[in-house]
Amino acid sequence: MTVALLCVCVLIAVLLALNLVKGGIFVIEGLNGKDGSNGTDGTNGQNGKSAYELAVENGFRGSLHEWLLSLAVRGENGQDGQNGQDGQDGQNGMDGVGVRDVRIDENGWLLITLSDGRVINAGYVGTNNESFDPAPDADGFYEVYEQVVMNDVFAESLKLRAKPEISDDSEVLFTVSSGTELLRVGDQKVENGFSRLVYRDQICYARSKFFDLKYQYEGVIPEIRLPSTMTLTVGEQAWFYTDQILPTLGADLRVSYSYTGSGERIYNGGTSFAVTPAWRTEAGGAVHAPESATLTVRVETLVEGELKTVTEKKVAVTVVARQDALALRGLFIGDSRISDNTILTELTGHMSNLTLLGTRETLHSGIPHEGRSSWSTEEFLHSAYKDITPTQRVQNAFYNPATQAFDFAYYMEQNGFASPDFVVINLGANDNFSAQSVQNLEIMVQSIRAYAQARGVTIQILILTEYLSPANGYYLSQSYNTDVDAKRALQAAYFGRLSKQFEGRENEGVHLVSVHQAINDWGDWTRDDVTVDNGATEERITDVVHLGRDGYRKEETILRAYLYRLFGA
Repeated sequence: MTVALLCVCVLIAVLLALNLVKGGIFVIEGLNGKDGSNGTDGTNGQNGKSAYELAVENGFRGSLHEWLLSLAVRGENGQDGQNGQDGQDGQNGMDGVGVRDVRIDENGWLLITLSDGRVINAGYVGTNNESFDPAPDADGFYEVYEQVVMNDVFAESLKLRAKPEISDDSEVLFTVSSGTELLRVGDQKVENGFSRLVYRDQICYARSKFFDLKYQYEGVIPEIRLPSTMTLTVGEQAWFYTDQILPTLGADLRVSYSYTGSGERIYNGGTSFAVTPAWRTEAGGAVHAPESATLTVRVETLVEGELKTVTEKKVAVTVVARQDALALRGLFIGDSRISDNTILTELTGHMSNLTLLGTRETLHSGIPHEGRSSWSTEEFLHSAYKDITPTQRVQNAFYNPATQAFDFAYYMEQNGFASPDFVVINLGANDNFSAQSVQNLEIMVQSIRAYAQARGVTIQILILTEYLSPANGYYLSQSYNTDVDAKRALQAAYFGRLSKQFEGRENEGVHLVSVHQAINDWGDWTRDDVTVDNGATEERITDVVHLGRDGYRKEETILRAYLYRLFGA
């Protein structure tokens, strides 16, 4: 009996800790009863200590989240930890219910297996391939975001330098006096180490000992899902929706947008921002084109009546002119979001001299492409074909039987195509936005680049980001995952993986094209008339994977802007 009670206590402690760390994912009913009345001359008892507090008392160092994750055994290369032993049977024939295993699966879900065989999904925490411990960058800087002020302990003025070094020839960008406030975005966190600072919109460096912390947000700092660079077209409106850019935003936080370029702006109280770029003109009529501008997305919180910056993202924006007469040859590789015709129809409708390649054609319009409904990156890499129905087999035109793998050179030679100017890749949804799919995309990119280098041609490779499914959407037919919140978490994490792999590689001809930030409105998604519980019919979003015509139109507008910049005069 004692063993059974012990197992139950361990289970309750773990579940309570999970409930706290996941912000209330589940609640064990009956544990939060009302306080009883005080007895005569009695005193209130103290709250019992949580399992985490007991762990700290016994030597554990770290946050509640870190303690919880320490329960999930992580092997090298993401292998599962060994199962714990089953709890012994309790007395009176009652089996004890304990925690048999705590692990993180390949898709980043924290799974708790009980000794009675039940499995509890405690939410998304990342993948085994991702490090939960903060690691410094190549220069030894840990990422931080905090406001600091120069102290007067060591000097009354300080030189801010272009590099983290002190030498006679190191470039001095600014000289600041004590009391100057700066933003610190990196800290080496070692004795006599350097801080990476932002001052007057420039990155600069100085030793950390010269600064005191003025403000640091204590909550979870949200990730701003935007790349460092972006291209917009003059005269074409571009939308930025907050719930696509910041999928998780605390109730104490607010978002603001600012844009330094010319053109009309629409600001909807932090929920969205739109800009229609225009050429900047000066007195006398001088026109500046193309224009460079900066989009700033800032997350703030109110502290004692004063707005404090929690984090921000500055995006370098290039504004280009429409050049629809460009004669280009392109290839689209993707899943059903390519093969369903809409984005290809929009693009060819704007660019009349665009020639698209492909062994497949869209229904009705007959536009060539290499989109395959329901295909994953893994299938593009290693499958010769896929049976869609018992009577329909779709071949993989990139599959080389000799190597049994994706081979871009083989594809081009077999079909006698002239080299494309650009290749667009839009995949990931059918891989469930996994880390492996990003590595598969990289293999595809390298195959395209090898073909281009061998023939002395340049091919620009554009990889589209993934949008977040609408929070009020739900599935009718996609039964493999009916949890929209779970899918949104995977999609949000996928942007980080794509960004880490493909951002900053423009000199290689590889471009991460962020189309997600424009997708949000009701009309952007596939809708249908559905029957609800009371028998009535109402229009709802029924497909949280595929966009409607409005959504594809927004996506195509952003993609076309990149083609103007890459190939225009």
